Amino acid sequence: MVMSEKLIQLRVEEDVKDKADAIFKAQGLTTQSAIKMFLTQVAHTGESPFDHLFKN
Repeated sequence: MVMSEKLIQLRVEEDVKDKADAIFKAQGLTTQSAIKMFLTQVAHTGESPFDHLFKN
């Protein structure tokens, strides 16, 4: 089964991206792969790490 993909683009401050890139690189990840892992985890669990930060 071939899964289609969607392109996500976002803007973030340069220093934030640079710092995040360095952290992920130290973990053997790219920022792209880390974001993909984050979205996959949310989709599979139906939960977000932000669930308890905001009242619904």
